[in-house]
Amino acid sequence: MDQLSSSAAALALPRARLFRAQPPRTGLAGWLEKRRIATDLARDVGSAPWWRGLGLVMGCSAGALMLLPGLAPLPGLAASPLASAQLAEWRAGATRPLAMGGAIGRIGLPGPFARPTDHAAERPRLDLVATLGEGDTLADALRRSGVGPADMAQALALVKPALPAEGLAPGTRIAITLGPRADDNAPRRLDGLQLHAGFAEDLALSRQGGTLVLARHALAVDATPLHIRGVVGEGGLYRSARAQGVPAGAMQQYLEALDAHFSIDEVRPGDVFDLVVTSQRAADGQSRLGNVLYAGLEQAGRPRTQLVRWGGEGQFFDALAPADTTASAGLVLPVAGARITSSFGMRYHPILGYERMHSGTDLAAPWGSPVYAVADGYVEYAGWHGGHGNYLRLAHGGGVETGYGHLSRYAVASGMRVRAGQVIGYVGSTGLSTGAHLHYEVFQSGRAIDPMSVHFIVRAGVDPREQAVFRARLAALLRLPVKTQG
Repeated sequence: MDQLSSSAAALALPRARLFRAQPPRTGLAGWLEKRRIATDLARDVGSAPWWRGLGLVMGCSAGALMLLPGLAPLPGLAASPLASAQLAEWRAGATRPLAMGGAIGRIGLPGPFARPTDHAAERPRLDLVATLGEGDTLADALRRSGVGPADMAQALALVKPALPAEGLAPGTRIAITLGPRADDNAPRRLDGLQLHAGFAEDLALSRQGGTLVLARHALAVDATPLHIRGVVGEGGLYRSARAQGVPAGAMQQYLEALDAHFSIDEVRPGDVFDLVVTSQRAADGQSRLGNVLYAGLEQAGRPRTQLVRWGGEGQFFDALAPADTTASAGLVLPVAGARITSSFGMRYHPILGYERMHSGTDLAAPWGSPVYAVADGYVEYAGWHGGHGNYLRLAHGGGVETGYGHLSRYAVASGMRVRAGQVIGYVGSTGLSTGAHLHYEVFQSGRAIDPMSVHFIVRAGVDPREQAVFRARLAALLRLPVKTQG
C-alpha cells in the first residue's frame, strides 16, 4: 500500500516539477534572467515567464523583418543596354552549346581601316603528307592533294618506272610540296614529291628550271639477324614471346618448327625460348623481319632442342640429334618381323560379334616381343584404355600421334621423352584380345588414319660431312647479341 501511495503522490505533482532541474545561469545570461528580461524557452514550458519570453522573440523577429532593405538596384549602378557589336562579343565569350548558336573565341570586329576584298591571299608554299589506303594508287593520292592534271601526268611518267612491280603498299606515306598558283582558277604547282619506292630506295621529285626532275637515293641497310630470348610466363609461350617483341609471322614459324619435332604441350612456365630471325634495318628507320633461322628451347637450364634452318629446302635440323647418313622416308613398323592380321577399316569383331570400325592395324608377334617407338616424341598416356588393355599413346609433333594397345607391360611412363627406335613396351594380350598381338594406331590432328599409309622420316641430323659447317653456323647464330626490351 505504501508503494501505491507514493506512486499516486508522484503523479499528482505539478507539471513543472516533472522537468529535470536546470543549473542556474551565470554571467550576462543569468543577470538578464533574474530581471525577467530574457527567458530560457527550454525551461518551464507553458508557464507565464515562458510565454513572455516567446512574445519577446516574436517581436524582435518582426522588427528585423520590417527593417529588411529592399531588392531594388541602387541608384547610379543600373547597367545600360549593350550595343549590337558589344552583345555579339559578349556572346562569343559566353559558355553556350554550339547547337544553340554559341560561338568559340573572341569575335574580331572590323576596324576603321578594314576594306572588303574579292581576293584572299594564299601561302606561297604548302607541304602535305598523303597516305595510301587499300586499293589506292599514286594517282589517287596526288589527285586528292590538289595536284593538277598536267603536273600529275609528268610526275607519274617519271616515278612509275622506278616503282616495284606490285606497286606501292597500302600505308605508304607520300610527302608533297605545292607551290603558288598561276592564277586564281588554276591548281597549285607541284614543286616536289618524295616517297619510298622500296625498302632500300627513296624517290624524290623536284622542280628545276620549270620542269620536274627525278632523283633516286639508295639507303644503307643493316642485315644483321635479330636474336630474341626470353622466359615463358604463366600466359604461355606465344604470349610471352610476343611480349618480348617477336613478330606474329616469326612466332608462327617458330611454333611450327618446334611442333614438327615435339609437342608444344611440353612447354612449361619457366622454360626459355630462343630464336634468331632475319632482319633488315634501313638508314631511315624502317625495319622488316623475315624467316626464322634458329629455334631453340631450354628446360631446367639445359637445351631441349636447337633447330637450325639448313639446306637448300630451308628445313630445320636439330643440332642435338646425332648425324645419320642413311636418311630415308618409308614405312616403319613398331614390332620387328610382325605379321599383319587385321587391317584398318570396317571388320567383324571376333569377341563382340558384330561389325565395327577397326581404327588401327593388328600386328601378330610372340608374347613379350619388344615394341619400338616409330618416331621421336613423348609419352602422352600410359595406362588402361578399355578394350585396348594396357595402352600407350605418343605425341610426335605436327598433330601426329601413335597408339600401342594390348601390351603386356610398359617400358616407359607418362610424360617421358622417347627417341625413334626406343623400346616403349612389350607385346601382350590385355583387354579385348584373342591372342598376343599389338594394336597399332596413327592419328593426324585427332583423327585416326591408316597406319600403313604413313611414312616416317628416319633421319636424326645433318650429313656428317656437313657437321663442321653446320656447327659453325649454330655457333655464329648463338653469338648474336640478344635484343632487350625498350
